[in-house]
Amino acid sequence: MKKLFAVAAATALSGTAQAQSTSVTLYGLIDTGIGYTNVDGAYTDPATGRRTSVDNSRIGATTGTTAGSRWGLRGKEDLGDGLYAVFQLESGFDGRNGNSLQGNRLFGREATVGLGSADWGEVRLGRQYNVAARYFSGMFGSSFGGGFNQLSTGAGLGFSSANYVRYDNQIVYETPSMGGFKAAMGYAFNADDRRAGETGFATADNTRAITAGVRYDNGPLMGFVTYDQLNASNKLSQGQVDATPRSYIIGGSYDFESFKVAMAYNRITDGWFAGKSFPNGGSIGTFTGTPSYAFVKGFRSNAYMLAVAAPVGASGGAFASWQRADANNTLLTGGDSASNTYSVGYNHNLSKRTDLYTVASYTTNWAFQDDARATEVNMGIRHRF
Repeated sequence: MKKLFAVAAATALSGTAQAQSTSVTLYGLIDTGIGYTNVDGAYTDPATGRRTSVDNSRIGATTGTTAGSRWGLRGKEDLGDGLYAVFQLESGFDGRNGNSLQGNRLFGREATVGLGSADWGEVRLGRQYNVAARYFSGMFGSSFGGGFNQLSTGAGLGFSSANYVRYDNQIVYETPSMGGFKAAMGYAFNADDRRAGETGFATADNTRAITAGVRYDNGPLMGFVTYDQLNASNKLSQGQVDATPRSYIIGGSYDFESFKVAMAYNRITDGWFAGKSFPNGGSIGTFTGTPSYAFVKGFRSNAYMLAVAAPVGASGGAFASWQRADANNTLLTGGDSASNTYSVGYNHNLSKRTDLYTVASYTTNWAFQDDARATEVNMGIRHRF
């Protein structure tokens, strides 16, 4: 009996010690609202070449206007001598109906485990963001309510390699901060293992991805440069296999305290990374937006962004942004007209965790389609826990 009590006590003490060295956090965010969308003009079906005039509008519930609804678990364990283990599991969901997002994955937003140290940096393995998405969103930070990033970039069509790109089967290493400088690099052995036509046993049967970048973040100034590349699966057609999509982004922001300015430029060649879906979901005929993981030899696009945010009173924040994306040919989407997106928005903090927002945007030549115009007006509530 004494031995049994001794074993029980030792087990309890061991569990207590483990709990003291490990921290696990449950967190989440819900963003749901009501929105109006109107699309009018004309578009060309890239499959048939048929040109169709449209004038459709929609009023309904929205989700993820300023930030994707999600819940997750993150943890960190102290391993001693400055070494620690980390993990993060994050699940995205539709705030309108509770359905899972990201292809119905359980933890579609992130599923990683890794090791880190303040001296040599951190390495993580699993499904996670590419470097461009990390550094692009870091350009805005938590400026005046934290909705600046999604609101100013979500409506536009450019910057596809930074459009919340996540790769499966990815390993990412990031250095510690050195005088404000950080660098990161990653490789995905199979960028999206849900794409049956581009996956297989052999390495070259899979679509692989390379991502890298350098950033500087110190005081009011933040700047970054990123590079992304997709290596095509040999299961694609010969013309697609020959195409190697590449994306270069340079950007930065400066916080003047009374307002913040952000600018960025993106050059994409031979394809597209993350597609932009039709505003507020749905489609008109086959017109649904731009594709993801598109391999198109000879395609080129230049994108530009200018955004400004400022506090309004003690509890509010406003922003305005402009984006332009130029495509050089019709091979990718069936259109080649330059697209411009103009956005404005405002959010009002009810507390540290809850805020109300409204945002409006107008896009010309949506999805590079000549004379296709999209107007969006959304308002909603966001709560963090």
